[in-house]
Amino acid sequence: MFDFIKIILIVFGGFLVFRGITKKEKSQVILGIAVALFAWLLFWWIDFWGEKLWFDSIGYNARFWTLYLAKLGFALAGAVIAGLLVALLTFSVPRTNFYLRRAAIGFGALVGGFWGLGNWTVFLKFWHRVADPVTDPIFGKNVGFYLFSLPFYDALYTIILLVAFLSIAASFFLLFNVDFKSGKLHLRHNLHPVSMRSLHVSCGVVLVTWAFGKYLERFHLMYSQLGTVSGPGWTAVNVKLPILGILIVATLILALFLFIPALREKLHNYLARLIGFKGRSPILPIAGVAALTLVLYFVGGSIIPYSFQKYRVEPNEITVEEPYIKHNIEYTRKAFKLDVVEEEKFEASDQFTQQMVADNPSIFDNVRLWDWRAMDDVLQQFQEIRLYYDFQDVDIDRYHYDGKYRQVMVSAREMNAQNLPADSRTFVNERFKYTHGNGIAMATVSDFTSEGLPNFLIKDIPSKTEYPELDVKQPRIYYGELSDEYVIVNSDEEEFDYPSGSQNVYNRYDGKGGVQISNFWRKLIYSQKMGGSQLLLSTYPNDESRILYRRNIVERVKQLAPFLKFDDDPYIVNTDGKLYWMIDAYTTSEYYPYSESYSHVEQVQYNQGGLPRGALSNQTSFGTANYIRNSVKITVDAYEGSVNFYIFDQEDPIIKVWDNIFPDLFKPRNEMPKGLEAHIRYPVDYLMAQGMVYAKYHMTDPAVFYNQEDLWVPATENYYGQVVPVEPYYIMWGFPGADEPQFTLILPFTPKNRQVMIGWLAGLGDPDNYGRFLAYNFPKEKRVLGPQQVETKIDQDRFLSGQLSLWDQRGSNVIRGNVLAIPVGNTIMYVEPIYLKAETAAYPELRLVCVMHEDNLSYGQTFDEALNGIFNVETRTGTSIAAAEQENTETPKEEQPKPPMSGTNAEMIQKANQAFEAYQEATGQGDFERAARQLDLLKRYLQELSETSASQ
Repeated sequence: MFDFIKIILIVFGGFLVFRGITKKEKSQVILGIAVALFAWLLFWWIDFWGEKLWFDSIGYNARFWTLYLAKLGFALAGAVIAGLLVALLTFSVPRTNFYLRRAAIGFGALVGGFWGLGNWTVFLKFWHRVADPVTDPIFGKNVGFYLFSLPFYDALYTIILLVAFLSIAASFFLLFNVDFKSGKLHLRHNLHPVSMRSLHVSCGVVLVTWAFGKYLERFHLMYSQLGTVSGPGWTAVNVKLPILGILIVATLILALFLFIPALREKLHNYLARLIGFKGRSPILPIAGVAALTLVLYFVGGSIIPYSFQKYRVEPNEITVEEPYIKHNIEYTRKAFKLDVVEEEKFEASDQFTQQMVADNPSIFDNVRLWDWRAMDDVLQQFQEIRLYYDFQDVDIDRYHYDGKYRQVMVSAREMNAQNLPADSRTFVNERFKYTHGNGIAMATVSDFTSEGLPNFLIKDIPSKTEYPELDVKQPRIYYGELSDEYVIVNSDEEEFDYPSGSQNVYNRYDGKGGVQISNFWRKLIYSQKMGGSQLLLSTYPNDESRILYRRNIVERVKQLAPFLKFDDDPYIVNTDGKLYWMIDAYTTSEYYPYSESYSHVEQVQYNQGGLPRGALSNQTSFGTANYIRNSVKITVDAYEGSVNFYIFDQEDPIIKVWDNIFPDLFKPRNEMPKGLEAHIRYPVDYLMAQGMVYAKYHMTDPAVFYNQEDLWVPATENYYGQVVPVEPYYIMWGFPGADEPQFTLILPFTPKNRQVMIGWLAGLGDPDNYGRFLAYNFPKEKRVLGPQQVETKIDQDRFLSGQLSLWDQRGSNVIRGNVLAIPVGNTIMYVEPIYLKAETAAYPELRLVCVMHEDNLSYGQTFDEALNGIFNVETRTGTSIAAAEQENTETPKEEQPKPPMSGTNAEMIQKANQAFEAYQEATGQGDFERAARQLDLLKRYLQELSETSASQ
């Protein structure tokens, strides 16, 4: 309705203007403009005031006015500056062409306005810029110059060049007479020299601007790709840099030939004699200068540097580029915070004892057997309760309860009104009744029932838990990952809270979130903002009603801080009985000197590391950034929607600048409540980004780096039927020197084109050690199995291969979870859970756990059973690979199955059935040795039956 009214008013105004022009009635023209302007201003004001009310409601009024006035000011300043520049450059336009000058000034102002509006972040950062202790090795410029000043100068260069070209276009039309009736252009002759001044001056300004651009290009050599690495190499420093200085001087000299009439006259005469031209042409000096400039730029900017690179540098590349490779390594490591990495050797001992298990209960009690996808399927089946609830994601966290520190999987039960039946998706239901989700589901990562289901710590509606520390006192979720639409609370229509048997329980919102819509004016504002008249016409809202919108937590924080990048994986936290969302945010830049861009590092992984194309596409969204910091943690109250930004990296110059710009937006880390701080974690996206860069930049020797002799790639695994890179995963780990296990994110690596593990990275997440970045390297002379090799060992096991094949053939799907490489002391243990999902079932069940150390493989129905098998050869459910190979040919005599005897097909079928029943019985009892033998016997019966049938 509101869009229709807006269109009608604007069309009506346009009609009055057209009618006034055709009938030459000035009053109608003015009235039409006034009507159209009124329509635009009215709806602009409605939208503006609605935005102000929203910022007021969450306590960020200062943030609203700072950014709004900054955008308005920069847009006006850009319009004024660009308009004035065009006016100055076209000052000599004859009065007969004054309409053209006005049009050019107006268009220039419009371009300048959009330029100012589009570069508000650049201007604010330049105005509030800070220094950084790091300087570049070529010019000695502070890093702050590259991060904050250089983007501003680039923007300034762009607008001056645009305005100069616009002035050239306007001045150029002076050469033509325009016949509007015939639509033809006629070249004018005998122009007064003054009339050409604007054209010559504008062209001269273009040259001066190009000279300024060449000056800036000197600093842009910090991002050059001409040499071996990003940043200036030998050619850039020794050839291109001096040439740029020459080009700057040459360009300014050429500009003088256009600015000074006497020099311009001499140039004209010289060029006329050179080409045999008789007469006068105001374009000739411009064309000559333009041609000479382009030749200089092409030869000096491309041909000469390319020749030196090809014939001087490349034949001796490692020798001449060595110091510049060192610079690139040093500054890339600084840009991705790899310079603080704690690098250690990891012995990868072959010793793994039961005493180590006893000494590290927190590690072994928290081994993640539940894959998040399998857990998500289970939650949807058992914890959604009703079709309108949904679990968007499963996250990993840790909690103290019952005297334990346990790693858990947690997910929010959100309202998804789109899942309502089509007939129930009414305006009242979607906006007034089904307004919020309810509670969370939480389970340990390692426990499961006898049916292969998770051990829930928090479940159901209303929330149930056996542990007071985990009790959720306010379970209602009004803000979340699925809350994309606005709702009205405290209206005359009751809000649905949760189902209770055959009845429904209702609730009334008592929080402070949202904007009050206590009068007609506010209802009108939000009816227009939300794009419909139903809210305006509804009788349900009352004086206490509130509208809750921008309830999607990522959209919410983006509205407050559009200059940050946000992590793709928010997670929900239960603290003091309330639910909060936590989101990691990043500062990034493409202007850090001498640093490799993240996208280029990814390309190296594809081209040299052998990763499947697109394998990392969903991991991060840092694009071409060559500087990344995880500087901010954000909390969002799931009930009230309040947002807080906490700075966690005080050394980051970019977040320092934003804190200067918006002092009321950010808080220091020490103001974060301890209950929330206990749940901060090292972000997956951040460790993946650092890991991709470290995989190349752990090589600090220029010769090794140049040859890429020790390039790492993320380890791969068979996951849900596909070979994929291992994603970073959380474990409880007691790193050397730690008093207790820490919540740690790790990422294993292998050498390129090999599958043995060569090292791993760890990011510590607990508050006392938060942000520590560790890198462990395995001895190169020692073979440490990679996840893919563990998968191969499992596939080669006689019993497991037969069992998995049999499950796959009986109407079920075998799902293999992540292979987790878990450091224990100075050795590595591997764990892979295996799930079984019947084709008719909606969820998988955990059926087997495989544990491996060195070449010893064990498996069982529980983790403890499989782990014990590693230490006890006699009771081991799975033996070492070598022993398994021997068992294929040597079975104890008293249990040696007899070969199938010849008989009728019916007899062999009966024997096969008996073997299969014995196999099932042994599997059910967990006697995998006997099960393996019976499975082998079954195969032999079936093979003989097949051969007998074929011969008949």
